[in-house]
Amino acid sequence: MISPILANIYLDKLDKYVKEFADKFNIGNEKKVNPEWVRLKGKRERLVKKIVKLKDESVKRKIITELKEVNNMRMNIPYGDDMDAGYRRLKYVRYADDFLIGIIGSKSDSQNIKEDIKNFLSEKLKLELSDEKTLITNAKSPAKFLGYEIYIRKTNATKRNVEGVKMRVFSARPVLNVSMETMRKKLLEYDAMTIKHYNGREAWKAKSRPCMRNNDDLEIISQYNAEIRGFYNYYSLANNSFTIDSFYNIMEYSMYKTYACKYSTTKRSIINKYTKDKEFIVTYANKKGEVRERRFYNDGFKRKTLNETSSTDLMPNPATIGRTSMMDRLQARRCEYCGATDDLQMHHVRKLKDLKGKKDWEKHMIARRRKTLAVCVNCHRKIHNGNMD
Repeated sequence: MISPILANIYLDKLDKYVKEFADKFNIGNEKKVNPEWVRLKGKRERLVKKIVKLKDESVKRKIITELKEVNNMRMNIPYGDDMDAGYRRLKYVRYADDFLIGIIGSKSDSQNIKEDIKNFLSEKLKLELSDEKTLITNAKSPAKFLGYEIYIRKTNATKRNVEGVKMRVFSARPVLNVSMETMRKKLLEYDAMTIKHYNGREAWKAKSRPCMRNNDDLEIISQYNAEIRGFYNYYSLANNSFTIDSFYNIMEYSMYKTYACKYSTTKRSIINKYTKDKEFIVTYANKKGEVRERRFYNDGFKRKTLNETSSTDLMPNPATIGRTSMMDRLQARRCEYCGATDDLQMHHVRKLKDLKGKKDWEKHMIARRRKTLAVCVNCHRKIHNGNMD
């Protein structure tokens, strides 16, 4: 797609403007130390000196108990002063026309920054900043960016260091989450589920995808694997990546129901037919006639680090997954829309995004993520005459 490239070219001026703005906005080298933290530190040091000098064990135990209480109080107090007006920071990140700005500062600082950027976009770039989508939120509340929900987690939870000393190491950490709404939206986009309402509550139910009924077995499992892996790869940085299992469960049963729809049988029969050693497996023959197996994804959804995802933008290594070439599909002589056996013709569209998804044959192409559809003469004529549905 060329639009992100054009956005990067055009919005380069915005990047430079925000960088210059940040250079002026940022002040201070570090936050002032919290006065309460300093007070407790002094009290702790005085108690430690007392303990060293005391010889009476009963009095020493009382002082030790008091020292523990002071240490626990210090654990609940941040070292830096969050309200230090002499320390400000601005961080900016943009992808295409979507950007996120995080600041250490006041709410009025945020409002001024928003207004300045709005004016710059309007006056210099002739662009309008959407007030509906451009929100000012406290860092403790999630902000949506590129499909993730991002917020700052503040907690007094402690962890012992290598020396066994308790330390506050989790305070003010950025958190990336994938929301249930994101999974819901993607599952509906794939047409893999329906939503039922019971007593005011939403229930997700996996459904078959009839538009895939004419795909061969290998194409169906490969399509589901690709969609699950694609979703997981994108959201694998999420702190709650384990919740993708909810997305996976719906996709799994949608696949069972799609096979059941294809063979006009039950979901249980499909599971029994394809399960081997507790895994769902489809066997197929490659071009050399060698029998191969394709397993349904079952590797879990452990959170990945940036190092583990560093190859995300590398060129993919393509692999042949079976009868998917145009000639093979035509030679199969089975209409990919109605299932009729006939000499086939190939219907083409320039771009998948041009399809509106309102007609069944469009939904069929969108679901298979193909710009071509091998159809019988009758279906092809109906598509071009606009009376397919």
